[in-house]
Amino acid sequence: MDSNRTTNYRKPTMKDVAEAAGVSISTVSHVLNGTRFVSAETISKVENAVQTLKFRVNPIARNLRSGESRLIGFVVSNLESPFYVNIAKGIEKTVNALGYQLILIDSAEKKSAEIKSIESLYLRGTDGIIIAPTTTDCGYLKNILPPDFPLVFVDRQPTAYNADCVLLNNAGASYKATRHLLNKGYTRIGFVSFHFGESDIDPTIMERIAGYKQAHREAGIEIADELINTVPGGSSTPAELLHAEPYLIMKKLLGAPVQAVLCGNSLAAIGVYRCLKDAEIPIPEKVALITFDDDLWLSMATPRISAVVQPAEFMGSTAAKQLLKRIQSKTKTYKTLHLDAEIIFRESC
Repeated sequence: MDSNRTTNYRKPTMKDVAEAAGVSISTVSHVLNGTRFVSAETISKVENAVQTLKFRVNPIARNLRSGESRLIGFVVSNLESPFYVNIAKGIEKTVNALGYQLILIDSAEKKSAEIKSIESLYLRGTDGIIIAPTTTDCGYLKNILPPDFPLVFVDRQPTAYNADCVLLNNAGASYKATRHLLNKGYTRIGFVSFHFGESDIDPTIMERIAGYKQAHREAGIEIADELINTVPGGSSTPAELLHAEPYLIMKKLLGAPVQAVLCGNSLAAIGVYRCLKDAEIPIPEKVALITFDDDLWLSMATPRISAVVQPAEFMGSTAAKQLLKRIQSKTKTYKTLHLDAEIIFRESC
């Protein structure tokens, strides 16, 4: 046992710092918080005492006095997805730059977990919360949060609760991707996607289907309902996704027949791509392929897969900035911001 280690360690207090510096406690407080002019000599004495005693400000006590926690919560629906990881990066960079810390919680596409997470973050005194909701019906928030609590939805727009939203222009992005395939001469284009509504298809995927249909209508091509397929889920591991429902859907579409496929998300693209490879269907000679979300594996596949690139990190940064504005000014006017996507065309279409 280290004989130099004290067994009765006590954290130094502001009073200890004041005594060591030979000043009052209020003077120490003014130096640490910058709340009043203090002479350079006194500042030097306090700073030397702080370093000698290894004094650390208690953030909880400071926050109780200020009425702020400097904590921001982000409840994400699926942390398995690189898309949401990049949104979290954008949020964290933005809030950290302004002295806030991010608490990240994964609800794993479970509404019950989302509700518990929101309750926990609110009770912990977070200054605001960003949510990528698992459900369209977020009316439950009215029973947890006060009406003016700073809140921003990202990626998915809910119903039954008014708040700021930061979303992708889903219909526009889907329209552009489908239009590209139609211009290439493909007339039998499948749409395959996971959706995240507990029963109904969530608004994000509905908007992507709407863009797909609009491109067909403008091209004067009849929309075949059997080519549009969505299934609930997407929270499985990458290994499980290889042969999940999109794999089976793609197998069925090969007999439809289908000439090209637009995947509503990259999680669905995993199964679609694996099915085409297992069936030895050449891409794009027999079936062209494009997907939402530019995950790393898409540029490593053979051939490389075209992708609708969502500005995930910018989306997170935008949501964070909107939340910080809401914290500073609790206006009743809510905003819904739509961000445009970029399409990277590779060898698959």
